[in-house]
Amino acid sequence: MKNLFFVATLLCLLLSCSKEDLGTVNAMLGQEIKLKEGQAALYNNSGPEAVHIVRLMVEHVSDSRCPSDVVCVTYGRVEVKLRVETGEGIGETITMCLGDCAGGSKSEDAAVVVIGAIPYTIRLLGVAPLPSTKDKSSKTKEVQLVLERL
Repeated sequence: MKNLFFVATLLCLLLSCSKEDLGTVNAMLGQEIKLKEGQAALYNNSGPEAVHIVRLMVEHVSDSRCPSDVVCVTYGRVEVKLRVETGEGIGETITMCLGDCAGGSKSEDAAVVVIGAIPYTIRLLGVAPLPSTKDKSSKTKEVQLVLERL
């Protein structure tokens, strides 16, 4: 009986620790992509002055926007923490914002990053779904982005 309890407890612990594998999306520069929190995109580039592999990952989404089923005085904001790096892992982490941000807008935010001495622009186009007071479940946020070379 003790062995059965031990196996059941161990199985519960293993299942609770496993995370959903979101996979990696293959993308092209200039292509609009959608990534979930924790998901990454790989950009395989060509050309003599290009970083051959750029990895873009959504590390965290913090959403305090006005819920879709409420009338608010302010729009609120959503912040997206992104990691941009070469295939060797050299890069930087940036935070982008939509909504009531310092200098931000509701519809788009842009940032310039330099990866391997090559400048790129990241545009944050949107984050879905909007929060809702009726649906209290924590839905995985999907971030809409474009990575372009300057």
